[in-house]
Formats: sequence, structure tokens, C-alpha cells
Amino acid sequence: MAGNSQNITISSCSDPGSSSVGYVEGLSIQLSVPYSESEVTVKINACEDESQAASVKETKSTKTLKFDFGKSNSKKIRLSHNAYTVKLESARPGQDCFSFDFSVEW
Repeated sequence: MAGNSQNITISSCSDPGSSSVGYVEGLSIQLSVPYSESEVTVKINACEDESQAASVKETKSTKTLKFDFGKSNSKKIRLSHNAYTVKLESARPGQDCFSFDFSVEW
């Protein structure tokens, strides 16, 4: 499946249209602490489909990754025999919350 990509947004906002969990082609990406305008921590798990993404529990294979806008804005990971590149594209502060845009390639 090389050459595919998708953009997702995860957020600490409590707006009805916001979510702290995103799903991309076999991955659940969940916002974790710490996070700020300059960095973000996420937990990444293998996930069967989007309907399960929010209920995925942390396991031994969970990847906890910290991204920033320097040398750590892109990470290569392997989960469930698939390779992914996850890149932090932007961080947007809101009122008492943050939204983070990621691109994922597989």
C-alpha cells in the first residue's frame, strides 16, 4: 500500500465536531499529555476500523510518540506488519484547547 496518505486532526477541544482520537488506515491516534502549541504527545495503536478507534486500549504494542516542529516533527513506525510515517503539520490554539493536524503516509 505504499504511496497512500491521509490528513487528520485531533483536538483537546470539547466541541461536538472535535475528537481527541483520529483513525487512519489501521491506526488509532490519540491525543495524550503533555501537549502545547509547540509540541504534542500521541498514543498510536493498531486498530481494525474507525468505529473502534475511540475505544482502543493501551497495550504492549502501543507507541507513545512526542512531536514538535523541529527535528521531531516526523516519525516512522511499524505496527501490525505495516509501515507508516506520521508527521505533525500544524498546531492551532483555541479557547482553552489545541487542535493538531497530522499527515500519515503508508
